[in-house]
Amino acid sequence: MTDVAGAVPAPSWRDHRDAPVDVPPPPGPADPPFYAPIGDFQGELYRRNAFALATDAEAGALVQRLQLGVGSRVLDVGCGDGRHLRALASRGIAGVGVDISAGLVAAARAASEELAAELTFVVGDARDLAAVPAVRDGGFDAALALCQGGFGTSPASDPTILAGMARAVRPGGLVAVTAFSAIFAARHLAPGDAFDPVHLVHHQTSEVRGPDDAVRAFDLWTAAYTVRDLVRLVADVGLELVSVDGAEPGRYDATGTRLEDPELLVVARRPV
Repeated sequence: MTDVAGAVPAPSWRDHRDAPVDVPPPPGPADPPFYAPIGDFQGELYRRNAFALATDAEAGALVQRLQLGVGSRVLDVGCGDGRHLRALASRGIAGVGVDISAGLVAAARAASEELAAELTFVVGDARDLAAVPAVRDGGFDAALALCQGGFGTSPASDPTILAGMARAVRPGGLVAVTAFSAIFAARHLAPGDAFDPVHLVHHQTSEVRGPDDAVRAFDLWTAAYTVRDLVRLVADVGLELVSVDGAEPGRYDATGTRLEDPELLVVARRPV
């Protein structure tokens, strides 16, 4: 966003009472990804997160919406512990998972040993998918970035991530991303959280539980979007919009959009 002079306006962080609040600046596009130490800390305990409990329902909806079947090949960007790829593999779908956290990739490999012929997990930066050997050849039938694990952590780098996903799928292939809803974020700001209405970024300090019940606090920044933002971004990276629907963990069906949807699920197609 720019003002009439062409300068980028400064962030305007507001708390749940709409009062000004100080927030650490989000990492820039060239900074180390803030999510890596969080994933390394959780490792195999990632599966305990509440948002991970409805993985099978999400996979079932994705199979339908992305036209996947036995023999399809999927790229999961920000794959976490590989939960979506394992659920898809049970339906005969192969895939590659990429995550910046070595701890999460190790957890994904350990949980997927029986599926080693169908699934590959590698450490890689979503901002530079072309540098990941397992991704470089492209040709995937679909590419996913769900739960703000890859796409959604920075408005500065999200366009680069989406463009890399677009290049990774074959012509006619589909790309699916979930994004935090800016409308929901602004309507439901919790005490201790902050929202920047200029750049549409949500900040919170989250306590994360790791091994031996150890608890550490981490700063989290989440890029938030309106439907219009996402439609424009899809077009900017050369994809054709298929649909935008409201979503939440466990609900990835085509339901339209509502003010109370915490996330937005975008499906787009690489032109043939």
